[in-house]
Amino acid sequence: MQLPDLSPLPAWAQLVVYGTLGISLAVIIAVARLGILQGQKAAPASNPASAQVAAVIVDPTALNRASEAVEGLTTAVNEATKVGREHARNMERMAEEMDKVREEMRIQREVSRGR
Repeated sequence: MQLPDLSPLPAWAQLVVYGTLGISLAVIIAVARLGILQGQKAAPASNPASAQVAAVIVDPTALNRASEAVEGLTTAVNEATKVGREHARNMERMAEEMDKVREEMRIQREVSRGR
């Protein structure tokens, strides 16, 4: 899977995309960590490694919720990327139009000087 190129996006849009990615990773890690802690509380074991395995087996709902949250965040990031690209295209069009207006004003100034 190839990741999208974010370099054409403005800096604020890149910040939104990377911030959303960071938040989603933090949510996944927090949910997984809470699931492990709940599993350790539910079934204390003498070996910590077996408690972690038991936590994953006992509490899959946390992982399911994290997966749903990641899917929602992925959709939001994709939408933000589309909006950012469209905004960049609109700004390019506006800059081209402003260049045309500036050129027209320059031509009119030259014509009025020549009179």
